Amino acid sequence: MLPLPRLALVIAGNFSADEENADPGILLGYLPEELARCCEIKEWSCQPSTHYSMPMTLAMEEMFESLIAEGYTGIITVCGSGVMEEMAYLVNLLWQHPEPVIFANLMVQGRAGLKEGLVNLHCSVLAALSPEARDKGVLLCSSGELFGADDVTLVDPGSPDSAFQSLEKGSVGKMLNGEIKFFSEPKRPPFLARRPKDLPYVEIMWASLGGGESLLSLLASNRELGGLVLAGFGAGNVPPSWVPPIRNILRRRIPVAITSRCFQCHVHKTNDFEGSFEKLTEMGVMSGGKLNPFKARIRLSLGISAGLTDSGLSLYMLNQPVCDDINTLYK
Repeated sequence: MLPLPRLALVIAGNFSADEENADPGILLGYLPEELARCCEIKEWSCQPSTHYSMPMTLAMEEMFESLIAEGYTGIITVCGSGVMEEMAYLVNLLWQHPEPVIFANLMVQGRAGLKEGLVNLHCSVLAALSPEARDKGVLLCSSGELFGADDVTLVDPGSPDSAFQSLEKGSVGKMLNGEIKFFSEPKRPPFLARRPKDLPYVEIMWASLGGGESLLSLLASNRELGGLVLAGFGAGNVPPSWVPPIRNILRRRIPVAITSRCFQCHVHKTNDFEGSFEKLTEMGVMSGGKLNPFKARIRLSLGISAGLTDSGLSLYMLNQPVCDDINTLYK
């Protein structure tokens, strides 16, 4: 008789707004018996996910690595939906194992409530047991659908149908009639040759109508600043008053990346004026490509921590290693 697959059900944050139903053990009771037998609950950090940080999420990914070394064939992570997009993205940038990691959206609000959350749990367990989930990296399960962590976005946590979406690619799989069907491959990132350790302090500066200059000047004088992401207007433009503090930050050899504050946008050249995308990149600001500001901050932090600099870091931000050996990015 073949041994049962071993799935780790990691409780990495609050999964229920109802304190009476907040016991992690109750989750297995909602699953069919044959699925529950495959799952082992691992409580890791049962606190609101808004209390998490990038270093904590990095430590969580290291814990996932140890679970795979112990023989688990898949990992399902339960945490709050508010920062799930960022947590899943960070883990995906580091996860090189064929075993799947699936973030399950159990913290469903609105009319669907607990019912949809349990559908997502069921879907996540079935997906983690599916041979087709191997080598797909980190997935996020919401509304009975599976999304690649590279481009999934939280749209409306109160919506029973579209809490998370991938506007560019759509879902990569879903639960249909109690079975998991995969129909596309999520994009995988280039992996860092050196594992990040001490993550730098990287901040996001959001462009607004005539605002931000004072805050940006404070950041420019902050001795702890290790990197900066600019969330610019439109295709990647910022107010001209931002240019002097940005120059000061660049003179200190602190990496700066430009993204768009728009929901779905790719930064690119439009017009040549003070504070434009073209002028910023001429100054030495890196393009964030299609990354939203949150994901650009995570990628920039990991790249800096792993030792990438200059052109190597720029290529990593754009998901473009110069060759199969990413070690060349460190030169």
